[in-house]
Amino acid sequence: MSVSRKIGLIAFGLVLGLIAGLVLLRLFPGDIRPPETPCQTAPGEWEAQAWALLHDYRIPCDTLHLDTGGEFYEYATLNNYGLHAPDYTLVKAPGVFRVVIVGDSFPQGLQVAYEETFPYLLAGRLSLDSGQTVEVINLSIDAYGTDRELLLYALLGWQFNPDLVLLSVYTGNDIQDNHIDLEQRRYGYRLERPFFTLATDGTLQLHNSPVFDPAAYDSSVFRWLAALQSAQTPPPPENPPTNPAVTSTDPYGLAYPVQLGLYLPEDVYWRDAWALTEALILQFRDVVEAVEGVPFGVLLIPDRRAIYPSDWGAAVNQYADLLPDLRQADPMQPTTRLETFLGEQGIPVLNLAWTLQAQANALTEPLYYTGDGHFTPAGHRVAAQRIALWLEATGLVR
Repeated sequence: MSVSRKIGLIAFGLVLGLIAGLVLLRLFPGDIRPPETPCQTAPGEWEAQAWALLHDYRIPCDTLHLDTGGEFYEYATLNNYGLHAPDYTLVKAPGVFRVVIVGDSFPQGLQVAYEETFPYLLAGRLSLDSGQTVEVINLSIDAYGTDRELLLYALLGWQFNPDLVLLSVYTGNDIQDNHIDLEQRRYGYRLERPFFTLATDGTLQLHNSPVFDPAAYDSSVFRWLAALQSAQTPPPPENPPTNPAVTSTDPYGLAYPVQLGLYLPEDVYWRDAWALTEALILQFRDVVEAVEGVPFGVLLIPDRRAIYPSDWGAAVNQYADLLPDLRQADPMQPTTRLETFLGEQGIPVLNLAWTLQAQANALTEPLYYTGDGHFTPAGHRVAAQRIALWLEATGLVR
């Protein structure tokens, strides 16, 4: 073979390789990523403010390793605000429609890559459907209830200048999380964090929160927060319920999980927890709509026991001797109760339980991790698709 022909074949091979590489890049863009820039902690006094107001938060630019012993293994790098998401800037680019989702560990999605979380997937779906750039800010932190999510929005959420705010409520434990006495029974001690109670006239009272200077930000939301802090009263005395019974103090153990009280005949603690949760959601609505003039909606995420009969059956079989009322309980009741309440208040609400239940019967891939209890990648995909359809149908996203 001549030298010129060898050179020609080599060149032809290089061209084919280049074309193949471009085709692969086109087909699998997520497999080839540009180098990521180092995470830069958010400017200002975010860490100090978050610690003072919320008591507990995820450290910006931190790395987490989650291993459930085989169910999943995830290596997560948090962003400049300690969120499971790409780095965020407060300034919104012209022409961008920005959605802020505030929630707990379900939208946070530490169990999957952040590109697989439903807030991230939702941004792509809405951008594609609407023909405009839609950003979804995932302002979600694990172990938070509606109470600290409200404080988190008052501290940070409004600064993203949202066009829409969605509150994510996980009925599996958010109602419990909002009640300090139920939380104390769960952990064995009162958490040293800000919390709310209801006054006799039904108004919200804040406790255990530092007082911020209302002049720190030129914002009606922040002035509302500062006024709430200034009017706070001393924390009420500790008064945890006697049920569930404590079976061991070292290590701390209970006869059954506190959150199962959600499905039992309502006692004074759970009646207060429901009333407090409803008041917090209404206050959230008022802060977002009345104070900032931004549309507000609620996403309801059910516990997996409401979606998979086998999971509910396992809970009944394990605890029915202690809790006979579980046999007659409806695992869908918490989401339907909140859906009815929010509908009566005129608040746009999406109860994801119905879609998740239908897809659980149609798909072979589970929507929840069996042991961990959070969404799998499939659960996040189903949630993102349903939320996008709902936002478009209701006109909340143009």
